[in-house]
Amino acid sequence: MRDMKVAVLGFGAMGRARNVAYPNVAKYYGDSPINPVITQGFVLEREADAARKLGWDVNLDMMDTIQNDKSEYVDICLPNALHYSAALAAIEAKKHVFCEKPLAISVDEAREMTEAAEAVPGLLNSVNFIYRRCPANVFARQIVQENWFGKLLEARSYYNQSWGGPNTGFGWRFDVKAGGGTLGDLGSHAIDMLYFVTGMRPSEVVATQVTHVKERMGNVTKSDGSVVREPIPNEVDDGTRVVYNLPNGGIGSLECTRNAWGTENTQGYEFYFENGAIRWSYDEVNYLEVYDPSVRGRGWRRVLCNQGGFAYCHFAGGHMDGYRDFLTSACYENMRAIEGMDPIAPIATFRDAYEVERTIEAIRRSHRERRWVKLDEIK
Repeated sequence: MRDMKVAVLGFGAMGRARNVAYPNVAKYYGDSPINPVITQGFVLEREADAARKLGWDVNLDMMDTIQNDKSEYVDICLPNALHYSAALAAIEAKKHVFCEKPLAISVDEAREMTEAAEAVPGLLNSVNFIYRRCPANVFARQIVQENWFGKLLEARSYYNQSWGGPNTGFGWRFDVKAGGGTLGDLGSHAIDMLYFVTGMRPSEVVATQVTHVKERMGNVTKSDGSVVREPIPNEVDDGTRVVYNLPNGGIGSLECTRNAWGTENTQGYEFYFENGAIRWSYDEVNYLEVYDPSVRGRGWRRVLCNQGGFAYCHFAGGHMDGYRDFLTSACYENMRAIEGMDPIAPIATFRDAYEVERTIEAIRRSHRERRWVKLDEIK
């Protein structure tokens, strides 16, 4: 096992989560070919003291953090609008890249990032669609690959939260030039889960989006340098609903919102096949529910997926896994990919994330133009 020097960009929730995940890769997985070591981190000046307390070698210059010789692997945990410039700089510096989702805030940016990454052989390009590392979802994917239940007929996906009400102040997630709204933030996960589990992407979508809160209070810098609290226009979607067709003739739906009171981080899917069904919810993250009509006394069977025989099982069976475990497994899969090893379950590449952005653009276009949009229209 060799060490790999890692630079983490950003000290928000995702950046701090990396501070837990990377040191645990070798602890969870003794067969990891690489031990990732955080050697530096780009943070804002106001975050520097907190980052140093965690032992980070702090750098206040993003581009220098990417380009200097203190790292060979760059982990992008920045606001969405900064993914594009950071990833292109890392690729130009010939460094492996792990990027938070969504890959970019537009399909054009995502395409350019994907083409740049694929033009440099041997570089990791990975996107943190973290729920691919949940053992229940890997099992669901196996069920589909082994064709337990035949053709996928209908799909329902959702990702709902409750923190985006009228009393929530303006932040980058509500900035149309920086965030991408609820669809990009939450819906991207649901779109990726459809593909990861079933191998299918929508072929045609029709959608509607809504902005419930037209203005949010935020800090505005005046011409004299003073900062005041003022209403700022909220131009991103607070909620999105989608109906889509699948290439095989099936149909599906997707919903995402930040205005579902009582659902702190509720996501999941229901996939109905010719001869059975599967469903999963993050509220019961360690379980996959399976409906097999051929079983006598048929009904939904609740399968515990964090025990022997399932992917990414670190401890004794039944000791529940969570977000930090999935992130550690994601980092482990990246180390395997760098060494050319077969994945336990496929990572999300830049191209996978670009395909998600194509779907997101089709959904937004459908809402704007009030029509069905074929994915073939989006390049």
